[in-house]
This record gives sequence, C-alpha cells and structure tokens, in this order.
Amino acid sequence: MDERILHDTGVELVKTARAVINSYKKFSKLSVADEDLSVCGMEILNSLKYYPERNTVSELADSVDVSKGLVSREVETLRQKGYITTSNDENDRRILRISISDGADHVIKKQKQSLYFLMEQVMKDFNDDDFKKFRKMINAVSRNVLQVEFVPCDNKEADFDLDSFA
Repeated sequence: MDERILHDTGVELVKTARAVINSYKKFSKLSVADEDLSVCGMEILNSLKYYPERNTVSELADSVDVSKGLVSREVETLRQKGYITTSNDENDRRILRISISDGADHVIKKQKQSLYFLMEQVMKDFNDDDFKKFRKMINAVSRNVLQVEFVPCDNKEADFDLDSFA
C-alpha cells in the first residue's frame, strides 16, 4: 500500500469521524434545545428506546460510552423530567432498572426528525445502492477498529514495505 494513500486515508477517517460526531451533537442539541436536555441525556433515551434490555447504569454507560457517574446524574435528571422511570431489580435490590416512559416520545421524535434532516444532507449524493455499500463498508471499518490489537509493532510482519516510510 502506498505510504501517502495510507496516511491520507487515516487523516480523512479521523476528520470525518470528528465531523460526524460534532454534527450529530449539534443537531441533537438544537433539536431539543427547548427541553433543556444534554446530548448524553438524549443518547440515554435513544439507547433505552432501541435497546430496552440495556437498562442498568453500567449497561447504559457502555452503550453511550460515558462514565457510570455521568449516566447516574443524567438518569436522575431524566427521571425528574418524567422521561424515564426507575425500579429496583426483583432479584437483586442493588441493581436499578431504568425504563423509558411515554413522556419521552415527543423528545425522541423531535431529535429523530432533526437527525433525519442531517442524514438527508450528508447522504444527498448517494442512491440506495450507494447507501447500502456505504453501510456495509462502515460496518466493516467499525468491526475492524474494535478488533485492533494495541501492541508494539516491532516484531510484527507488515503487509507493506516499511522501508518506504523512511
């Protein structure tokens, strides 16, 4: 693989990931600005809506990739606003189960409308086949990133000519 292509692809991937995350946060925040919710709070609500089985603080923290402490604070805020309910686990009273309430439906709908608008803008040059290919590629990249080995590379055989990096 050509050194410059490898470098440029890595740089573009990082730039694109940052841009997507920033756009997602901006659209999420704007869509529910009148609700006084954080992006983290919206992510918790979305996680509970689409993955209701992930309903503990630990599972939500893993799902939205933030600390358990932040999830605990957000859960209390969401509960006070009537967007979620909490109850103790029947088998282990130490575990708090969190469920989305009907009161969150309007907030999720507002955010989804905003995010669909974002996706329409981002994907405007893609036809259905392009979009399917893109999804397949993005899923492969995500899967590969999650399987990356973070170890020293000194003793590994490279699939490209390391001397070209000199």
